[in-house]
Amino acid sequence: MLIDSRVASGLRDLTPSLAKPRERILDRFRQTFRGFGFQPIETPHIERKDVLTGKGAGSEEVLRQIFDVVNTGGTLGELALRFDHTVPLARFVSAHVNEIGLPFKRFAIGSVFRGERPAKGRFREFTQCDFDIVGSESIVADAEIVLVIHQALSFAEVPRATIWLNHRGLLEALLDVIGAADRGPAVLRALDKLTKAGRDVVLSELTNPEKGAGLAEIQALKVLEFVEQGKGGLGVLDRAEAVLGDRESARAALSQLRTVRLLLDESGVSEDAVQFDLGLARGLDYYTGIVMETTVNGWEKFGSISSGGRYDNLAGLFSARRIPGVGASIGLDRLIALLDEMGQLQKAAAHTGVLVGQFPGVPLEFPFRIASRLRGRGVQAECYPDPIPIGKQMAYGASRGYRFGLILGPDELDQGVFHLRDLTNRQETKGLSLAEVDEIVVRVLSEDPQGDAAAKAALKSRS
Repeated sequence: MLIDSRVASGLRDLTPSLAKPRERILDRFRQTFRGFGFQPIETPHIERKDVLTGKGAGSEEVLRQIFDVVNTGGTLGELALRFDHTVPLARFVSAHVNEIGLPFKRFAIGSVFRGERPAKGRFREFTQCDFDIVGSESIVADAEIVLVIHQALSFAEVPRATIWLNHRGLLEALLDVIGAADRGPAVLRALDKLTKAGRDVVLSELTNPEKGAGLAEIQALKVLEFVEQGKGGLGVLDRAEAVLGDRESARAALSQLRTVRLLLDESGVSEDAVQFDLGLARGLDYYTGIVMETTVNGWEKFGSISSGGRYDNLAGLFSARRIPGVGASIGLDRLIALLDEMGQLQKAAAHTGVLVGQFPGVPLEFPFRIASRLRGRGVQAECYPDPIPIGKQMAYGASRGYRFGLILGPDELDQGVFHLRDLTNRQETKGLSLAEVDEIVVRVLSEDPQGDAAAKAALKSRS
C-alpha cells in the first residue's frame, strides 16, 4: 500500500521556484548582518521545555502553541521545539558569556515551530532571521536594530516597507493615567490583537474581568482613544506627551524614541520609512522598552514581516547577572508569501550562472573541464549530462534560471572557439575564445545579474 505523499497541515515543501529566491534573499540578509558586525551562532531546534516556558519567556498564547518532543519510551514534558530564537539566545548568552564577551552582536537563521492555525503566510514550521545586541543599554543599539531591518529589506528589494515603533513606557504611563497600572500584561496582550481582530474584539477583551484585562468601559475607551489617534511621524510623540504629562516612564520613552529618529535621520533613513504607532504592544511578555513591527504598505493584511524590541530582563531566567538586550526578527516565510502574492518574487530570483552544453562528437572531458573552470572563477556552472538537441538543452538552462548557455560543437572544438547565448533574450555571440567567455560571464554576473545592460554591452563589444 502506497503512503500518502502530502505533507502535514501547516507544513510545506519548497520547490526550486520558491527555494531559489528564498536563498538569494537569505544571502542578502546575511551580508547585511555581517556588514553591521553581527556574528552567526546556532542553537538546537530542541530545548528543555523549562527553558522555553520559564516565567517571562513568552505569552500564554505562545506557550500554548509549543510542540512537545518525546522519543519512544521518553517522558512527555521534558523537551520541546523552540518557538523563537530569542529565549534560546538568552540561555546561550548565560552559558557562554565569558567566552563571547559583552556587548555581543549575533544573528541566527533557522526554523522555529508553533502550533498555529494554518493560514496564508502562517505555518507551523517557519524560518526566522534574528539579529540581536546583548550587553548594552545604549539607545544606539536600539537605533541600529531598526537600521538593520531597513537596510536588510531594502537590499532584498522588498518594496515600500514601513517600520513602526512604540515604547512600553508609554503604555505603562497611560495605564497609570487611567488608574490601571496593575493590568499591564493583559492590556498589552489585548492591544496586540487590534490590527488582526479589530476594535470590538479588543474592547471586549479589555473589559472582560475573567479572561481579559477587567478594565471599566471608560478606562478601556480611553486606552483605545489614545492608541487609535497615535500613528504617524514625530507629531505622534507630541500628542502622547500632552496626554501623559510629566510621568517619568513617559519622559524616558519619548526621549528614546526621538533619539532613535535622530540617529536614523543621520543614517539617511526617510521619515516615511520609520513611523510611530502608539497602539503597537507586542504580545510577548519579555519586552521592556522600544518595540517594533514592519509592514508593507497596502499589504498590512499579511501582518508584520519583521518585529522585535528591547528585553532587558530576559537573561535573568538563567543568570543572576543582568544582561540587557535588544533585537528583531524577519519572518522569511511570511515575507516570501507576501512577495509571491505581490508578483515580486521572481525579482528576487536572479538569472545567474552558465549551462555548458554537450554535443555528439565532443569528448565528455571538454564540457566537464570548462564547467569546472567556470566554477573556479566563482561562477555557477552545470554541464548538461546528455547530448540531446542543443535547443532542448538551452530550454532546460532557461527553465533552471541560468543566464548563459555555452555551446561547443565539433567544428568549434577544432577552431578552439565557443558560442555564448544569453538565455534571457536568446542573443548569441559566436567565435569567442575561452578567455573572452570568462571575461564576459564574470563581468555580467557580478555587475548586473538581473538586468540586460551589462550583457548587451559585453556581447556588443564582440559582435
